[in-house]
Amino acid sequence: MILPFLHKGKILYLIASITAVLYSSSANCQYNDFTNYSYKPDKEYFKSYWTATKKIATGPINWKTKEWVIAGSVAAVGVTVYFFDDQIRKVFQNNKSDVLDFSSKYIFEPWGSGLYPAALFGGYYIYGLTTKNKRARQIALGGTQAFVMAAISSQVLKHIFHRHRPNQNDPPNPYLWEGPTKGWNYTSFPSGHTTAAFAIASMMSKVYKDKMWVGIISYGFATGVGLSRIYDNKHWPTDVIVGAALGYAIGQTVYSVMSTESSFSMGVSANGGISLTYKIQ
Repeated sequence: MILPFLHKGKILYLIASITAVLYSSSANCQYNDFTNYSYKPDKEYFKSYWTATKKIATGPINWKTKEWVIAGSVAAVGVTVYFFDDQIRKVFQNNKSDVLDFSSKYIFEPWGSGLYPAALFGGYYIYGLTTKNKRARQIALGGTQAFVMAAISSQVLKHIFHRHRPNQNDPPNPYLWEGPTKGWNYTSFPSGHTTAAFAIASMMSKVYKDKMWVGIISYGFATGVGLSRIYDNKHWPTDVIVGAALGYAIGQTVYSVMSTESSFSMGVSANGGISLTYKIQ
């Protein structure tokens, strides 16, 4: 019984190592200077949650053709998959193995539940404190914000739709929705684990946009989290698809709040004078 815990300990050690590699590989990077984003959990940091919430709520108003095409494509895929939810679920349930069981339980599920992200961003924050590095602490708080907003958003939707999970009925029925009056039961849609994992992946891939491998690994783990939720019979495929889309949007929004530049900037011009610039956001 102690073997899984030893494995989990090794995974947590690996996360600590990844944290060190991530930060050291971009210590001299000139991208992503989060000038106006707080480096400590103060009033300004918590105000950024409201800023991000407003951006998400009003986002569609400012969407251009590209965004509408993407949203329409995701919706089309979701509707199509909806009619095959149970068939896809059966494929996963009919292909169980010890290796997949272990991977789902000890590698992917903790990414969605928050255990491994807590270790990752906790490491960032501790590093920032000990080295007096504001940027490391900003990344830690940004990742935490992405996770928290993903958790809250998915919970709100879960209690609006109250979809039955595949393990709550015999036989499982993907077409059972109770609506917003069903108390705390039936919270399948969307997948909260997937939403959180993709929110973190989306945010981190933007923070390290000059490091392609960070995005590949981040989205790889997020995809693994989504697939594991179907494999564990906790969610329908459409729960995962919507969770991934929602998480991606949240991660992008949090990054946009982190990287917002000041409207006014002052500097020295080429001829030695002082310049004052106003930037329209």
